[in-house]
Amino acid sequence: MIAFDTNYLVRHIVQDDEEQCGLVATELANEIKEERSIRILDLVLMETSWVLEVVYGFDRKAWAQVLEQLLDDSAFSFDDPARLRAIIRMFGKGRADFADYLIAGTARSEALELRTFDKKLLKEIA
Repeated sequence: MIAFDTNYLVRHIVQDDEEQCGLVATELANEIKEERSIRILDLVLMETSWVLEVVYGFDRKAWAQVLEQLLDDSAFSFDDPARLRAIIRMFGKGRADFADYLIAGTARSEALELRTFDKKLLKEIA
């Protein structure tokens, strides 16, 4: 099994560099042919969210749609798909950044009490 770094995942999503996108497509095709999924780590999702928002101008709705499509694609596997779907729901309804919800959702799934000075986030996740 291989894992995609942020730059590979961004190329797959935005298709903005012909040469690099070709390499990503080849990797994806090879893994599909071998019936292996490509791992997308939570940290990569966090960084990808930032890149898509800041560099490519994606809004919340567009990023949430991309996440749902990735989750529905059997070519990819994730740290915890059920947790990620819950995080996407929180992100879609709330105002905090995706990273904040990923941190809060991960803490919750591990039965940790999150300590933060972000009172709005605490109110939303309560």
